[in-house]
Amino acid sequence: MPIDVLVQQVRLQCCDKIQNLYRKIQLLNRQQIDVDQLYVDVYVLKRISSETFSTIDSLVRNSNFRNDFDRFGLGQRGDRNDGFEVAKNYNRLMILGKPGSGKTTFLRHLAVACCHGEFQSDYMPILIELRSIKNASQFNLLNIIHQEFGLPDQEQTKQILKQGKVLILLDGLDEVPSESRRNVQKKIDEFSRESQYYRNNFIVTCRTQTTEYNLEIFNYVEVADFNTPQVEKFAEKWFTALAKTPQHGQELTAKFLEKIKLSENKQIADLAVTPILLSLTCWIFGESEDLPSKRSELYQRGIRLLLEHWDENRNIQRDLGSERYRKLSPEDKQKLLSYVANCKFKQEQYALFDESEIQKYIAGYLEDISIKDSKKVLKAIEAQHGLLIERAQDIYSFSHLTFQEYFTAQYIVENKQVEQLVKEHLTDTRWQEVFLLAAELMGDNSGNLLSLMQEEAQKYIIDTPKLQTLLSWADEITSGTAGNIEPVGKRAIAIAIAIAIAIADDDAYADDIMMASAIANVNANAIADVYDHSYDHSYDHSNAIAIADAYANSNTINEAIEATRKLEKLQIFNYEGFTKLAVNLEKLKSEIPNDEQPKEKLTKFAEELRTSLLGAFNLTPEMIDLSEEELVTLDDKYIYANRLIINCKKAAVGDTSPGWWQEIEERMLKPNL
Repeated sequence: MPIDVLVQQVRLQCCDKIQNLYRKIQLLNRQQIDVDQLYVDVYVLKRISSETFSTIDSLVRNSNFRNDFDRFGLGQRGDRNDGFEVAKNYNRLMILGKPGSGKTTFLRHLAVACCHGEFQSDYMPILIELRSIKNASQFNLLNIIHQEFGLPDQEQTKQILKQGKVLILLDGLDEVPSESRRNVQKKIDEFSRESQYYRNNFIVTCRTQTTEYNLEIFNYVEVADFNTPQVEKFAEKWFTALAKTPQHGQELTAKFLEKIKLSENKQIADLAVTPILLSLTCWIFGESEDLPSKRSELYQRGIRLLLEHWDENRNIQRDLGSERYRKLSPEDKQKLLSYVANCKFKQEQYALFDESEIQKYIAGYLEDISIKDSKKVLKAIEAQHGLLIERAQDIYSFSHLTFQEYFTAQYIVENKQVEQLVKEHLTDTRWQEVFLLAAELMGDNSGNLLSLMQEEAQKYIIDTPKLQTLLSWADEITSGTAGNIEPVGKRAIAIAIAIAIAIADDDAYADDIMMASAIANVNANAIADVYDHSYDHSYDHSNAIAIADAYANSNTINEAIEATRKLEKLQIFNYEGFTKLAVNLEKLKSEIPNDEQPKEKLTKFAEELRTSLLGAFNLTPEMIDLSEEELVTLDDKYIYANRLIINCKKAAVGDTSPGWWQEIEERMLKPNL
């Protein structure tokens, strides 16, 4: 048979096998769909994170850990290259990636695209799953290819290989048993160098850091995490493929993307940047058309997926790490990771580990292993689960800050360190997520945590008479009013207005009055938000008043008048002077001086406006004469802590109000417990 006829015959047979065996992929819910129904263009990095050299100091310099966490690795800072184009341009390619990063899907997409003439159209594709190797000593790539071709004579196979038109796709080098991997890797390397076969194309996939020996003549690339357009495209494809109708798929996609873009779901969005975790998020959303009310449930399912089910679903048994690690149950592995996360999170630089540091933590937890064995455990966690990853040579971190925060919260709850958490970290904003997750994990039993938080918050103001006076004023001026906002919400609104007036009255803030008053109001009024959305009017009101105090003109005075009337309808204040405020502001509007008038007239107008504001809210100049330190204590410590208490309650029990919460709420924003 002429060689060109033989090649066409074999190509048809190879493509038939690929279409029948590898055209579909199995989703987490066991459903099978065509690979191209879910495939999203893959991007790769030509700089491998673990192969770059850096120091922790240089990586963290001028970095915000939360915003830059997923960019610490030097490889992640490299240019993103279209994976399809890269695969076209290299005839020997090693594709590395974290667990669930989409390596297998990408390889299957290339195989199907080749059959359709969209990729290397004049090649014949064969896809070999290396996990099927049972006896590495008998691994012979020529024999395997010959079996794939289905030809009677191996000489025919050799003749085709000599043409250099075979696309050899080898999936999962990391899935070869560790004692056999070196031998398999060596044979792949030798075959790709064979003088008669080297012109063929070879693409191998492997989990990052599983390869112990290099394929020297291969180009290495690493699969990049999804960016926002990829996430959106993946979600669209997921819901379109699984929805009852195309229209329903579009509706689910729109709802999902709207939800995941909300600020309160930022941690979920940061997590769902690999196909496996994005698939999990889409799957959970598709079941209820909403994200879980408790984010910890999603994190827990993601961790279990990476620790247990991902390999189980594909019948892969791994023998990575020391025997001590392999004997650990999934629950014990979680406890180990929780210990490591907590040890590191306590430090000022909590994101990046030196390899020796993380080995020390592992050995310290397991107790009965050597430092050498702890390194094997570290490599196993990275290669098998992807929960710890190498960002640069010998520099590690958790794969996502969200996982580190979750593991830290889990450690604190399980080891009853809640009191220590509150005393040491209540107003440290980087611990905010740990507090919220700890409250979620404690659920109905979180009353003790919130009580401890309230006791600690009260310490910030107990020795500050002016702040005590201000809290007493807020309680008195809102007590017994008819508005349907909860009492603590009314107190929050009163405090927000007092802060705005105090900041506007302080010459030190005058140049930045808009920003300062906005910050003060957003922080204080967030407390009231939990109770009634109408608190927005108080923000408009106090912000407008603060701006009017510094930049008096008819527009801001009009806003203040309108906001005052809205605030009256909320029935928050019991002081009779407040009812005259709108009238006084209307009068002042006609007296607004312009810039050309003498400074004395401007000063007189500002003083009249100030007097009207203080009188309307029964405030004295002394009550709002707060130092910068007092303002910081009130805003950044006391109010921040109370807002965190409310958010922790919501995280723990949602909108229900157990007895312990009613007691805490009654004491909130009052001068004495």
